[in-house]
Amino acid sequence: MTDEHSPATDRDPNATQPILVLRGSVRYLFITLGVMALLFAYLSLIALGQIKMSRPTSGVGEGLFAIVFLALIVYVLVKARKVDFTKPIMEVGPDGISSQKLSKLIPWSMIERVDIADAWHAGFIYLTVRKDADPDILGHLRKRQPLERTVAIPHRWVSGFTSREVKDIVNRYFERSTKLRRNEISASDSVDGTRQATTDQ
Repeated sequence: MTDEHSPATDRDPNATQPILVLRGSVRYLFITLGVMALLFAYLSLIALGQIKMSRPTSGVGEGLFAIVFLALIVYVLVKARKVDFTKPIMEVGPDGISSQKLSKLIPWSMIERVDIADAWHAGFIYLTVRKDADPDILGHLRKRQPLERTVAIPHRWVSGFTSREVKDIVNRYFERSTKLRRNEISASDSVDGTRQATTDQ
């Protein structure tokens, strides 16, 4: 439901460690449902012949569109029931990404790749989770084909941060984690090499 709600933002007291907090908006949910309900009612009245159009119409097309809007209303309601609006929908911070849809926090060390599209209409940052990550997290993400092992973070309309700032924050956390992981691997290889040299002596 992250992409279906208006995000809000909090900041960490430490300015160098910002935390993006995306919250659901009940107001925008009601506005969305209200607009769709009005369109459904309008199209239904046309299909039933209660509203006369300037051009003669059979009402079949309007009836089909009314059914589509009714299905959308039901879909949004079902999705909204799964969201706890008293809690953040998603949090992005220095420790990782947490979401109501995820069973646990995804640390940055589990992120394999960050994809940020430059196209103006691209509204999400896509994070690919490593294949050797936590089985519980992988099991959850695999249910969402075709975006297997992918977490989407909206970067537009986050109050308090521009789209560019959100992208920079995500990149900074990912690059820092990648650097730490490389240092750990390098340190481990160095220790193993020292042990091997000692053994050979």
